[in-house]
Amino acid sequence: MEIGLAETIRALRGELAQAMADGEGQPVRLRVESVKLDVQVAVTASAEAQGGVKFWVLTAGGKAAEGTTATHTVSLELTAETAEGGTVLTNSGRATPVED
Repeated sequence: MEIGLAETIRALRGELAQAMADGEGQPVRLRVESVKLDVQVAVTASAEAQGGVKFWVLTAGGKAAEGTTATHTVSLELTAETAEGGTVLTNSGRATPVED
């Protein structure tokens, strides 16, 4: 199964959005400053009409096919923000606020 890098980031974005929704109205929330994503990718060259290079995220135990495929580790440092440029807050899973 081939999973594109864009699809992987889209899924991560969805998970962060769900975490934000889960945190609404909670007494304790976590601020997401940045997200570090390390993925193993297979890079393939395409000879199709559009040509170009495609990045495929390798699944657990997945191996790249022989030929014009090379595997690499890609590290992405992402900053999470809302559509308005605000801070992303998620639910901490705690029922009560932390007291000083």
